[in-house]
Amino acid sequence: MVPGDPDREALLHALRHGEPIQRKDLSGLELREADLSGAVFEQVRFAGEQLKGADLRETSLVGCDLSGADLAGANLHHTDFVRCRLSQASLAAADLTLTNFVECDLRGASFAGGTLPVSVFIKCDLTGAKFTKSRLDRVRMLECEVGEMVLAGADVFQLTCYQADFRTVDFAGAKVAQTILVACRFGARDFSGLAFPYCQFTDCDLRGASFREANVHDANFKGADLSGACFEKANARNCVFLGTKLERASLAGGDFKEAIFAEADLGRANASGANLYQAVFEKAKCVETRFIGATLTYADFSHADISFADFSHASLFRTRFHATLESGVVFSNRSLALGDDEKRKQAEDFVPRH
Repeated sequence: MVPGDPDREALLHALRHGEPIQRKDLSGLELREADLSGAVFEQVRFAGEQLKGADLRETSLVGCDLSGADLAGANLHHTDFVRCRLSQASLAAADLTLTNFVECDLRGASFAGGTLPVSVFIKCDLTGAKFTKSRLDRVRMLECEVGEMVLAGADVFQLTCYQADFRTVDFAGAKVAQTILVACRFGARDFSGLAFPYCQFTDCDLRGASFREANVHDANFKGADLSGACFEKANARNCVFLGTKLERASLAGGDFKEAIFAEADLGRANASGANLYQAVFEKAKCVETRFIGATLTYADFSHADISFADFSHASLFRTRFHATLESGVVFSNRSLALGDDEKRKQAEDFVPRH
């Protein structure tokens, strides 16, 4: 069908008069660059439809089939897709500002080169979806399937994801900043050399992951499982590892200046040669942890368990060891370190009289 076709003109006439379109098959109707803004479509079939460059601003689509449709370059500003099929659809270079996708099938859909400011995906299937070189700005993906999703070369800013499985997601060349990832699964992913500044990996599964030479400064790994992970030569300044599992992890040569490891488990971890200037290890478990040659100036190990840890040749200028468990610890020289803080001990032992 081409512009001027009676069926096309009848559709556009109905839309201009605010009529909802329900239970229609519009497949094959030429709607390239058509003005469909503000329309309501319910259970309409657009499968394989040519909607390239169409104007769908503030349009509502409920239960529609757009599988294989071409929406490249379309204006989807504030458009709502609810329980729609968009598998293998092309939304490349489309304007997806404030667009909402709820319970949609987006398997294999392409968002390549698109802009997605403040878009929302709720309970969607994004398996194999392609966001190559797209801009994801404050996007939310909540309870979505993201297996084999492609973020290669994407610019990801303030993305929020909850309970997503990123084990097979392609991050190659992606720029990720200030992103919030809660209870997500990554497994032994290799993020070597990538940048994740100011990101939050709260309660995430990152067992065996590699952040070697990565830039993760000011990131938050609170409650995450980083057992066996690698942070060798990483920039992890000001990171938060509160209650994090870091057993057998390698922090060797990494920069962890002013990082917080309070209540973390670093059992048998290797922090040799790491910069841990003013790092906080309060109540941390550092059993058999290697701090060989590490910079621990002004670090705080108050109430930590450092049993059998190795501090050989470590810089311990004014490093605080207050109320620590120290069975079998190896020190080359701790003469410049600080022991128990008596005033603090008195305060901690204080029992009010009634």
